[in-house]
Amino acid sequence: MAADKLDGLAGVLDSSVILTTDEDMAPYLADWRGRYAGRARAVLRPHSVGEVSAILRWASATLTPVFPQGGNTGLVGGATPDERGTGVVLELGRLNRIQDIDTAGNTLVVEAGAILANVQQAAADAGRLFPMSLGSEGSCQIGGIIATNAGGIHVIRYGTTRELVLGLDYVLADGTIVHGLKRLAKNNTGYDLRNLLIGSEGTLAVITAAALKLFPRPAASASACCAVASPQKAVDLLSLLRERLVGRISSFELMCDGEMGLVLAGDASLRLPVAARAPWYVFIEVADSGGESVLVEALTAVLGRCLEDGTILDAAIAQNEAQAKAIWHLRFAVSEANRRAGPNVSHDTSVATADVPAFLAAVSAALKDRFPPARPLFVGHVGDGNIHVVALFPRDGFQGPAAFEATASAVNDCVFAVVQRFNGSISAEHGIGRSLAGHLPGHTDPAAYRLMRGIKQLYDPLGILNPGKVLSRA
Repeated sequence: MAADKLDGLAGVLDSSVILTTDEDMAPYLADWRGRYAGRARAVLRPHSVGEVSAILRWASATLTPVFPQGGNTGLVGGATPDERGTGVVLELGRLNRIQDIDTAGNTLVVEAGAILANVQQAAADAGRLFPMSLGSEGSCQIGGIIATNAGGIHVIRYGTTRELVLGLDYVLADGTIVHGLKRLAKNNTGYDLRNLLIGSEGTLAVITAAALKLFPRPAASASACCAVASPQKAVDLLSLLRERLVGRISSFELMCDGEMGLVLAGDASLRLPVAARAPWYVFIEVADSGGESVLVEALTAVLGRCLEDGTILDAAIAQNEAQAKAIWHLRFAVSEANRRAGPNVSHDTSVATADVPAFLAAVSAALKDRFPPARPLFVGHVGDGNIHVVALFPRDGFQGPAAFEATASAVNDCVFAVVQRFNGSISAEHGIGRSLAGHLPGHTDPAAYRLMRGIKQLYDPLGILNPGKVLSRA
């Protein structure tokens, strides 16, 4: 990028918005896992929507690529700049105000840079619940959550991010500000442009604020960890819980013993809730508006029956909040445990819940056949069919990054071939980003893919917004 281009931006913005030194920019140029890294002419941290608009007007005039970034916690390289070094990173963390909470209508209006945990707390302080819950909730931002249509552990009850967003404010590639921050449960005025933005990963516009749905806070909750012999037993348990605890299941997660071993090995203070290791574990949370003792009694009754008939091998029900947090910490610690364990290729797949057992068996067999050194590991939200497939390789298994990337591509092809057999999805909640852009055409109806390209051209005719993400460069 020519120096005069950046000088033109400096004339519009306060100097504190523009970071240009290598030291200042470093935290924004690589992804959380360290797999993707890029370069940028500058990192821009605007204070206002007006500054976002000015940046995009400048970028359009100078044909400068813009890489929107939230908390930088993504797993597919969607917020990482490319290696060309001609673009700028647009980091939105300073747009972090919670603007309004309406307890009558159960809505919250918040800027895109707000941290998820802070939004959860603001809702709780108002006696409400914002149900999105992720392992990275202490650092991920609302704009990034919306841009990737994040899922989390409560999809089984509350849906994905798309079901939680009522309205959006955003800025187009040419700097035009679009005001769509309506807090309406019903709004049938023309095409639903909001839903195009949700999951678009910063390729169509830059989200600056959102109106979100809130819910009454459950008066009681109960958590449990169960040991099961197989994924099929987990699905059987889910069916029984849905039958006996109608509408009260908030989370239902599955983890293989290999993943549990990595989590426990990473922190000596952690303890397995059940008496002995098992092939698989299920994490359960149920919530209700009634008394806690009644809820715990109902969950205990269902799990007691499952122990008797062999559906589960063992169960531990949390007796207090500390025990519940300890159970869920095991589930949330997976990403960090995998990062410590060594080179791995992770996937964000989904299939119909009934197909999960057969899918896991097929993926495991395919990986063991094609990649004998790899350990197949599985964890995910089995209640909505979203399974994270991880192929963990020995620490010394690759001569360098290029060798790893070549193997990772082959692993992806192997896993995605099984996904296609089950008519599933190669991206359930993490997005397409950089890592899957080349795979998307092969896993999308050709007519639908052409429509996606047409939408991109309409919103971003110059191709400056997050180039190379979601859609491969033409």
